[in-house]
Amino acid sequence: MIVNMRYYGLVAAITKKSQENIELKKGTTVEDALNILIRKYGDKFEKEIYFEGFYGDTKVRTPNLFLNKFRIQWKQDYPKGLKTPLKDGDMLWMGLIIGGGTC
Repeated sequence: MIVNMRYYGLVAAITKKSQENIELKKGTTVEDALNILIRKYGDKFEKEIYFEGFYGDTKVRTPNLFLNKFRIQWKQDYPKGLKTPLKDGDMLWMGLIIGGGTC
């Protein structure tokens, strides 16, 4: 299956591209795809994809990632989170995406 990867901000600078299509095996999860990209692009890529910090007293590590225009962390859209299986034609957006308007 083919999944479209789109890169923004520092992630695009690391990959030196704004997007690419990658071929994955059926059953590949979002987490599997991220691990493939981390092996391809290295530690800098991983540091830009994942946010690490604390939520109260709990240490968290969460990706800055959208699957088909929805945050992977939104349980109402993706109850399996990073364990969500990818499908042919899916889009993964990675990097800091900032929106805004005029004052």
